[in-house]
Amino acid sequence: MFDFGQKVLALRRYESLSYTLCVTLLIDEQAASKAAEHVLCQLFTDRDFWKLSEIERQPYLLRLCTRVCLQWKMDAVPRTS
Repeated sequence: MFDFGQKVLALRRYESLSYTLCVTLLIDEQAASKAAEHVLCQLFTDRDFWKLSEIERQPYLLRLCTRVCLQWKMDAVPRTS
């Protein structure tokens, strides 16, 4: 498996893509930055992600960004009683 430094280097390759996906979904740069950071932190500890091949990681990242951004939007919607 990967050690700390290897994970950090690998995740840096996905930083731009995760931000781009999040800003596209949220249309808010500040929220997208926080959401992308959250995604990358989740990936760091995600054992399934590290077992995937490079080709399989991008769709996995897309799914996780979508999930996080949708949750972000749901949390931002005011609740009615």
